[in-house]
Amino acid sequence: MKNFYLAVPLALAMTGCVDSPPDIQLFNAFIPDAACAVNQSGLASTGGSLDLTTSGRYLAAFQVRNSLSSQEVVVGDAPVTGGGDESSIYVTNVELNYETQGTGPTLTNDVYPNYFNLPANATQSSSVVLDLLGANAREDLAAYFGGGGTNAVGVIVRLKLIGKTINGKSTESNEITYPITFYYSGFTCPVGTQLEANGPCGLPGGQDRFAPECTEPEET
Repeated sequence: MKNFYLAVPLALAMTGCVDSPPDIQLFNAFIPDAACAVNQSGLASTGGSLDLTTSGRYLAAFQVRNSLSSQEVVVGDAPVTGGGDESSIYVTNVELNYETQGTGPTLTNDVYPNYFNLPANATQSSSVVLDLLGANAREDLAAYFGGGGTNAVGVIVRLKLIGKTINGKSTESNEITYPITFYYSGFTCPVGTQLEANGPCGLPGGQDRFAPECTEPEET
């Protein structure tokens, strides 16, 4: 019995020096298909490219999990039925920071609202599709290419999710980095045709392997 009680404070001292994992954890990136489906059994994306001639958004799906322990919500002496969970996290914002590699414009960092619930049972098999090009950075790139810039711009995107637990505690994810090359090809469709929605989640092509294509407008 003495050994048992002596071991408890020793264990606490050892674990007290170890940083706890963030409540929200981000992992590998995958590029969704035109129907916005995410295939996590395929190869993870290590970076990408975007033709700003045809699309102003870069979509990537990140594996995400809630690292908090699941707990029942209790009112009085009885647990609340229907999936109540004190460890549920409500994500409220996406934080984006940009670092230009080599020559090119300095992109303005951004925080934009994005609301979704991350329950305690959300494991690494869960994913969230996020736009990695904020409005401020989009304007900076438009000014650069519109002002005569011709060279592609390599950027390291630093991404973080911000949110709160169901009882109001502020929380955030680990920071994950993802490189993107932005360029302006000048692609245009022939008269009488338009860009086809063949890119990720039904956007026009121009991101990564989704080459831009033209199609005739649907008759109404």
